[in-house]
Formats: sequence, C-alpha cells, structure tokens
Amino acid sequence: MALVRNSAGFRRYAFSVAYDGLSCLGFSFQGKYENCINPQGSDLRGIHSVEGNIRLALLSLVDGYKVDFSQSINPELLWNGSNYEHFQVSSRTDRSVHALKNTFHVDVRTKDSDIDRLWEPQTLVRGLNFHLIQNARKEVRKYLDDCCGRMPPSLMRLPENDIRITSCTPAPLELLPNKHYTEGADNAHQLSHISWNARFTATNRTYVYRILCHRLPTGNENDSQVEEYGFPFQVGKSWRMHCKNDLDVEAMRSAANHLVGTHDFSSFRGKGCYRLTPITTIDNISIQSAPLFNNFQIYGNKIGSGGGLDDNNAQIVSITVKGNAFLYRQVRNLVGCLATVGQNKLSPSNVQEILLARDRRKAPAMAPAHGLYLANVEHGDFHI
Repeated sequence: MALVRNSAGFRRYAFSVAYDGLSCLGFSFQGKYENCINPQGSDLRGIHSVEGNIRLALLSLVDGYKVDFSQSINPELLWNGSNYEHFQVSSRTDRSVHALKNTFHVDVRTKDSDIDRLWEPQTLVRGLNFHLIQNARKEVRKYLDDCCGRMPPSLMRLPENDIRITSCTPAPLELLPNKHYTEGADNAHQLSHISWNARFTATNRTYVYRILCHRLPTGNENDSQVEEYGFPFQVGKSWRMHCKNDLDVEAMRSAANHLVGTHDFSSFRGKGCYRLTPITTIDNISIQSAPLFNNFQIYGNKIGSGGGLDDNNAQIVSITVKGNAFLYRQVRNLVGCLATVGQNKLSPSNVQEILLARDRRKAPAMAPAHGLYLANVEHGDFHI
C-alpha cells in the first residue's frame, strides 16, 4: 500500500470500469498464464484478464509502448511500467462475472515529472479506452493474418467492446488510518497511516444476480434441445433455469431474511478463500421478479408474445446483495441456495440450518458465474 508519491513525480488516480466478463479471465492479471494454451490444454489464446488489458493500455498511453502482437509481450512489462505502478482493484471478480462498476487505483507519473502538470482525468479515460479498442483490434488482425482467417473462438465476437473505463478522478491526498495497524505491536512492516486505496477504502459493494426462469414448452418436455430453447440475448448474461413453475420468490425472500446481518458464512465460503475470518456482514438482500419481455414494446405490442416466449413462460428474477465485503464466491453460493428454495427443494428454515452448520458441504451447489454482476462499489463520501 504505497503512499501517494508526489515527491517522486507520481500521482494516484481512482478509476471506475465496466466490463463483460464472459470473454475475460476474471479481473486479476495472471501473467504468463494469459493468452496461451495452458498446461491443462485449455485454449486461452486471445483471452486476457481485465487487469491485463488495462495494464497494456496504460503501457501504451503513459509509457508510449508500441503494441505488436506478432511478438510475445513480456508479462514483466505489464506488472509495472516506467510511468505507472501500484495497480490495485477494489473487487477481484472471477472469470465470466460482469461489472457495471468496479473501481481501481493506479499511480501515474506526472508529465515532465512536474507535480503541477497532472494528467487530466478525461485524458486518461479517453486515452485508455482508445488503446483498449486499438489493442483488441490489433490482436484480431494478428490472428487473421496467422490463421488465414481462422481465429480462436474467443476472438470471433470482436472483444474491442468488452471493457470500458467509465470515470477517473485524482485520489485524495490525505493519509488515512490503517485499520490493520495495532498500537504497540511489532509494526516493522506496517504504517499507522496509508494513502487512499481502492480496496481498503471500499465501504459498500453491491452485486446483482440474474436468473432467467422459463417453463418447459408444452409437449416438448423430453426434447433434448429444450435447454437451448429461445432467449438468445440472455446467453452468458443470466442463469437460464428450466422450471415447470415460476420460482417461489416469496419463499426466497423469507430465506434471505436469515442471511442478512453479521454471521459466520462458512457454509457459503468458496474453496481457496484467503480471508482470515468467515464472519462478514450482509446489509441487505432484495429479490425482484418481472416478466422477461416486460420492457420491450413496439407500437404498443410486447415483443416475444406467442411461440412459447411470452410473459407466462419467461421470468427474470434479480437478487441484489449489498455488504461491505464478501468471502470468495459467497454471493454465488448464496444464490445457489436461494434458487433451490425458489424451486421448493428447500424450505426457508433449512437455509437457517445450513447457515448455522458452518459447513460448505451442507449447502446446495454454487450458481454459475455468468449471471453475476458487480453493480456498484462505494467509497464513502468519495465518488468515482
């Protein structure tokens, strides 16, 4: 957690970013394990983390690096350029998880090493978005040239629109109390006060999970293709769940009441979670249901009526979870449990029993990543 280094000609900037997680390897930069065929044989060519894409755009913008995808890009170049460093995100989302607003900070060297000549925030926003687009286009052209028009599947959908920097502002200059500092303890590696930090100053995070619940088409209950029935615009954007009846939203709300507050969430803790304690606080869980085509109308007529795709067959259930911090995959595990209640396979009281058991094996399976959206990250009175 570096200090704001005005004396060295650096200035800390806070950014917000939106992205489609489906084509990214999660947020965190993974070095040599991006854009490759990995040791397990998975073809990850053309697939980068969100952070990796932003770091490359930073390298292009503030370091003047000329990106050439015909040659391998040394991952070490991206960890810290000569004119930027100390990249830190507030929320490290998994692969396929989307974000309407995530936040991060990075220290950028001021122009001409003169503290009075800062980068204008809008210059950084426009410049980073320009290079995000240009770098994506260059990579697509590279694969077209190399493969005679045959590209890896990840690049078939033109990833230039998947990541956008939405805002930027200089981070506060004043130092903040370090909540991990203990008076009188061995603090050789701890500072009593630290600079503004995107991760540790986040006061609230809001996630939204979208479930598309639709009924089996009449007469096609045994159709092997029923899973792909309709709804092409929801692919990768919601958990498509096939139900004979709508989800029981009232039962889900009743179950959610047991999860609000400060609890030991070991039963909903993902494997590999690094947090020291499983105790977290959920401020609020709200669950809303609406017909899928409720807001789509042309000349007063709803789109999708008839053919089994009308409002009687398609229901979007949105689960909004708000809290200060979460365990690894906690929200997806909670949603998996609430969806099971909505299918009447568990009762609301069963959810309380699962919570009190503090045992991940007692809870239902985790919901898939592609239905989850990081909707907002708040930093108290500081707005990004």
